[in-house]
Amino acid sequence: MKKLTNGFIKWTILFSIFMMLPLSINAAPITRKQLEKNIEKTIGNYYLEPFNISADQKGIITVKGDVETLFDKLKIEELISQVQGVTSIKDEIKVKAELMPDNEIKSNIENELQRNNAILEPEKIKVEVHNGAVNLSGTVSYFREKLLAQSIASWQDGVTDMTSKIIVMSPAAARSDDNLKEIINDLLRKDFSLENNIKFNISNGVVDIIGSTNNLYAKNHIQEEIQHIIGVKNTINEIKVKNEY
Repeated sequence: MKKLTNGFIKWTILFSIFMMLPLSINAAPITRKQLEKNIEKTIGNYYLEPFNISADQKGIITVKGDVETLFDKLKIEELISQVQGVTSIKDEIKVKAELMPDNEIKSNIENELQRNNAILEPEKIKVEVHNGAVNLSGTVSYFREKLLAQSIASWQDGVTDMTSKIIVMSPAAARSDDNLKEIINDLLRKDFSLENNIKFNISNGVVDIIGSTNNLYAKNHIQEEIQHIIGVKNTINEIKVKNEY
């Protein structure tokens, strides 16, 4: 066996140290000031207003400032949570919302829920408002509906705080024939209110659409909308187009 020279051993050691340097640099903990700057930059990509940001050695962030809507307060907290090094957030942002009567806030939220087609059954979401604080409750079929309802409520004028007790159905319950029947009935009532002669049957997720309409567009559009409902496996379109000639 050849004896290793001192030069070779020294070169090997130096090479090993060199290869370890990037790891040491990457592993260096971020400073409080750098973390604060990173957060300010992230928020600054969306908001021009200044916010008071302070970080401690454990990555706990305290943020102070004023915003016009609860949506902005929640959005800023979300942005901060995305910054590397943040472990917890103390959100002391104040919502300087325009004062509005509770019943007007409630009405605005309910109207927006009704207008949004992604909320399949808005009547199942209960809205309560007390001194600008909104409480949402009820049941929805899918988690995305819960998130959307919360978002809609948060950016309404006059809303200063919000709690959500909305319950999301289990996947099996959401895809059951009984629940799909309610969703389709609500769809027909909201989006096809003039189509009074449309009926349907559903079995194991397969929807048989029957009845009559005055135009081919309505026949096709009704089937498309029903087919897009999560849980509907197939649609059979037996709608007849009336010939008025």
